[in-house]
Amino acid sequence: MTSSQISQAKSELNADLDSLRSSLKNKDEEIENLKSEISNLQTLVQIEKLKVDLANLKALAAKESSKRKK
Repeated sequence: MTSSQISQAKSELNADLDSLRSSLKNKDEEIENLKSEISNLQTLVQIEKLKVDLANLKALAAKESSKRKK
């Protein structure tokens, strides 16, 4: 193998390495975005649970109020 072949192989390997690093960075960013989206969805689920709890409490309060009026 000649010196120029070695240099070309090294250059190609460096290009492949750079490509892999870029791909890894993109995947890391995608993972972070997905984590953020999951967190936002968990927050929305918690909000919906609180809305249901509030509605149930209002219904229970209305029921108790109507019992007292009788």
